[in-house]
Amino acid sequence: MARIKYIEEEEVKDPRVKEAYERMGKKRGKVTNIYKALAYKPSIISTIGPFVAAVQEPDELDPKLKERIILRVSKINRSAYCYHAHEQISKKMGFTENEILEVDNPDRANISEAEKVALKYAETMTVSPGNIPDSLFNDLKKYFSDSQIVELTSLIALYNMINRFNEALKLDPEEY
Repeated sequence: MARIKYIEEEEVKDPRVKEAYERMGKKRGKVTNIYKALAYKPSIISTIGPFVAAVQEPDELDPKLKERIILRVSKINRSAYCYHAHEQISKKMGFTENEILEVDNPDRANISEAEKVALKYAETMTVSPGNIPDSLFNDLKKYFSDSQIVELTSLIALYNMINRFNEALKLDPEEY
């Protein structure tokens, strides 16, 4: 059970929150619990939605790799809210049950070496962001451009923040 009261749509007065709720409704078909929590801070909710969309949108990295990264980071952080949400999202993207489970052990997963290195980077950045070995970063540079590394790093950092927010407030997992 959430540690704070959710702000429901009919309670919203601030136009920035209303606009954010409309965007989320179009994206997910409903206003999610994270938005109902963020609604307490109109300046944050009005900027985080576009930022999350910019980081998540297909760019130079494969969308399935991005989803694997989100699942891996959420699993490491034991974020029930994000893992549950992205398990559903990955299934809608065409992931099999086995592909979702492989995120638990990327070294044994049936994925490319580049994806394994990216997932190792995500794990290391999540567990020990200040201690990423040069050897891991050099491996990353074998497969990814600087621009792709920035995209990857932004995604990992974003989901570490989102995971921590959701778990600290004990937001309730929900169906999509």
